[in-house]
Amino acid sequence: MRPPDEDEEDDLKQLIPVPVRRHLRGWLNSAKNTPFAVDLLELRRWQIARKDVGVNAAPRNNPRRLVLLPSDPWSIHQSRGDEAMIEATVGELKRTYPDLETYIVTATSAASADVRAMDFKPLEIWRQPFSYETVAQELSLTRPDFGVVLGADVLDGYYSPVDAARMLLVADLMAGFGAKVSVLGFSFNSRPAKALREVFRLLDPGVVLNLRDAISLQRFDDFARKRARLVADSAFMLTPRADTVAVKQIAATVARQRAQGRKVFVFNIHPMLFKKPEPAKLERMIELAADAMTRLSRQHNASWLLLAHDYRPGIADDNCLRPLAARLKPALGEQVHHVEQVLSAGEIKAVVGLVDGVITGRMHLAIAALGQGTPVAAITYQDKFQGLFAHFGISEQLLLSPAQFLVGDSFEAFLLHFLGTYQAAGEQVRQMLPEVMELSRANVAPLLDDGPARIVREAGGKVA
Repeated sequence: MRPPDEDEEDDLKQLIPVPVRRHLRGWLNSAKNTPFAVDLLELRRWQIARKDVGVNAAPRNNPRRLVLLPSDPWSIHQSRGDEAMIEATVGELKRTYPDLETYIVTATSAASADVRAMDFKPLEIWRQPFSYETVAQELSLTRPDFGVVLGADVLDGYYSPVDAARMLLVADLMAGFGAKVSVLGFSFNSRPAKALREVFRLLDPGVVLNLRDAISLQRFDDFARKRARLVADSAFMLTPRADTVAVKQIAATVARQRAQGRKVFVFNIHPMLFKKPEPAKLERMIELAADAMTRLSRQHNASWLLLAHDYRPGIADDNCLRPLAARLKPALGEQVHHVEQVLSAGEIKAVVGLVDGVITGRMHLAIAALGQGTPVAAITYQDKFQGLFAHFGISEQLLLSPAQFLVGDSFEAFLLHFLGTYQAAGEQVRQMLPEVMELSRANVAPLLDDGPARIVREAGGKVA
């Protein structure tokens, strides 16, 4: 019997009520993220591909080749966090290998175009339906010397256990072809997906796992019982770009505010502070932020720079910052400036080096600021800012959850506390920064070690 064509499939869909379709879609998404499904759909398919890879000597390409797997292969350039980690890591490796060829894994032709615009080579192997055998075939042709996985905040399975499993198992395939592989420093929340425990257990010992803070490292050890290393986020290594037209324009705006005796603070909130789309909560958050910022601006002679760090449609920071600016502008006038230019990660790092402090809900905007010695207060998500702040010995009183933000005058009290303590916090940040920078550089140390990658595996994909 022939399968239905697309028109017939559409007709069949119309026969199923929308609520039922949504329920079925939700059930399928939940089902595929269970330990049983990850074992059946991911681990078994990976083991078939892994068996064909066998044992390979480390490549010695000239020039050396790097394959880099981002946390979002569909949208490489619009997430400034991924961009910062990519540029920082490649830049650090190029200090040793100036002619390094960099391939970035993508899922779509649009993402591949973004990679070319960044002057890298796309490796479009994350297409749907996903296939470990296709990935292995492409890696056998590319034969990378180095493999890098951007773990960021996705490898605990918070967003998708399946995507996390695929990233880790592709790291294993790269090790299988003899590459030195480093999973860049990632966070690990207190409720990781149980389906990932077996994935971590089966990883080749040549895949170096780096956790980006001590709290995450302890959680990971409790969960996976797998050797891992403490680092700081690789984005700390990013070089700021202060010489662009956009940054110079923003610098002039900051200078005008300073000339009038005002302190200048970056402010950032975004839709991802809530796991599910919550328009009413976001609207309330914007309202509370506007009220508090208006009152405290007058009391503390403060100016605000509303700065986006993520431009992905649907979850873009400007979805919150634009209506916030509209609320603030009538009362504060020139004391509020919404940065509407689309800035690169390096430009954003330059901007946060110009201001007195940063209040943000984006982890990598906080990292950019701290890397410039600028104090930060954070609106937390997934309990992952605590470990970042611990690197610098910053008080957790400068952390506020989205739920707390929405309660009474909690945000105003939080903001008032930061305005009173940011100078002392800044001194603490600048004192600890050299040590944190060393921990950041530790992400690439396994790739620069002259020893060969270790590939020893039994049949069936298990470590010998």
